[in-house]
Amino acid sequence: MPSPDDELLANIFEERAEFLSQTELSRWTATTPRDKSTLAKLKGPGAKLLIGPRGCGKSTLLRQAYFEIHDEGKDLAVYVNYSRSLALEPLFHRAANALQLFRQWLLVKILLGMRDTLHDANLEPPQSLTNVLSDGAAFVHGLEAGEEPPPPSRYLTPTELLGLLEAWSRELGRRRCILLLDDAAHAFSPDQQREFFEVFRELRSRIVSAKAAVYPGITSYSPNFHVGHEAEVVEAWYRPDDEDYIHTMREIVNRRLPDGYQRRLRGKEDLVDYLALASSGLPRGFLVMLSQLLGVEEDHDRTPTRARADRAIAELSAAVESIFTSLSAKLPRYKNFVEVGSELVAAVSRHLYAYNAEKPLRQKAVTIAFQEPISPELSRMLSMLEYAGIVRDSHTVSRGVKGVFHRYTLHYAILLTSNALNLGRSYSVADVLAALTQRDAHAFARVQPKRVLGADYQTRCTLDLIPCQNCGAPRLSEDAQFCMKCGRQLKSASVYADLLTTPIDHLPLTPKKLRGLKEYTNIRTVNDVLLDEENQQIRSVPWVGPVWAKRIRQYAEEFVSV
Repeated sequence: MPSPDDELLANIFEERAEFLSQTELSRWTATTPRDKSTLAKLKGPGAKLLIGPRGCGKSTLLRQAYFEIHDEGKDLAVYVNYSRSLALEPLFHRAANALQLFRQWLLVKILLGMRDTLHDANLEPPQSLTNVLSDGAAFVHGLEAGEEPPPPSRYLTPTELLGLLEAWSRELGRRRCILLLDDAAHAFSPDQQREFFEVFRELRSRIVSAKAAVYPGITSYSPNFHVGHEAEVVEAWYRPDDEDYIHTMREIVNRRLPDGYQRRLRGKEDLVDYLALASSGLPRGFLVMLSQLLGVEEDHDRTPTRARADRAIAELSAAVESIFTSLSAKLPRYKNFVEVGSELVAAVSRHLYAYNAEKPLRQKAVTIAFQEPISPELSRMLSMLEYAGIVRDSHTVSRGVKGVFHRYTLHYAILLTSNALNLGRSYSVADVLAALTQRDAHAFARVQPKRVLGADYQTRCTLDLIPCQNCGAPRLSEDAQFCMKCGRQLKSASVYADLLTTPIDHLPLTPKKLRGLKEYTNIRTVNDVLLDEENQQIRSVPWVGPVWAKRIRQYAEEFVSV
């Protein structure tokens, strides 16, 4: 069984900010000047889209904004997490009023968030809020449990909710009401995404403003929602080439680790910097690697070593790529794009390796560029890779008569694992630090898609659409409602239902935890984890205490969310 110290350390390495208390978040989070600027925008007026890939710190910023607004006492902050949105996706395959139910779920979740806000602030909820929430909690719970509960006694509209939020703000003596909407991308259901942004654009006034955390690349906005005009885009992703980046990541270590663990890292600061850069600006990845460097999962020697750091980087590289490949299950229609996209990642790594072959240590490139215009197929692949964090949009640059190039930076863990920096066979950590921190920021390797993927790559990037269930004829388009051959109505498979049956091997579990679940429990699928509501089976595994049991369940919930 894990010792109390192990459980404490596991809690310290909690990776999702929404599960941390205000005290833990304040004590363990390092806030940079850029973060302070972002927080000011989240706490101020106007609609904002907080954008970044998984693990970049969007939830941390929203939770920080929530607690700061709460402490300042001038405005009302309402935090809402929409991570369970995919549980409602099966409704769109069986209920004619699915969009209406989904809209009600969106609005009632905000009411429940307001109730929690008033509880946290020790404020008495207005009677009108109590009345409108009479059956709201049961309605939301039923939908998120995959049921189709009775509709609420009254249907809200965004305009009506807006009026209520304004009235409650005035009644409670607050200047503004700020809606902090986390996991709002609904990344794998375009219908849900479009409906969300229709609601989002209506929830704005002089008093009420909404901020939403979204993913880059694959978020579908409604036809009436224009990014930049309807809402300002705010980037949440740390840039590893920022001047204060290494200092920020060291500060995370100083804030999170008890003195005993910090002592084990003395004299190993280069390994901490090595992992910080390898995380490519994603704090969650950094925390995972740091826990591996310290041997949190080990029963024996826990001395931080270069070998441990290299192994942690390799595992992060594989994990980031698995987020991308998992899109084959979460976005089955794009399965062919995922296959070609995986080829692109390997080809880009080889291309950078060749480009860096003759470059001195401080002139290595980490960026690739495609000449514009970029084909729709390549653009879709790059968007999906950006969602996973494998590439990062570094914007366009003009090279005069040579043309305009769109640049993308490859995740540093993938760069290091594939030796794309071409540092030789036995390079030192110091070499890596110099290559990544003192490089030419303007250098990039130009990539020609047809040369690295083959002249036929566009024809291979086709939508993998489910054929007609009646006659087997292929669908003509993703939006087709009826079969062009037999006339029957076309049905779509439920992504959520398929995700529930996914083996637990696809969860980001350590080999030890995965082996324990298979040996000591009957848990084999993601749904099995979710059905173990009290974590009784999970807790029966040796080495799994309450903290890790909660974390395993969170991994399963995240897998079937956004």
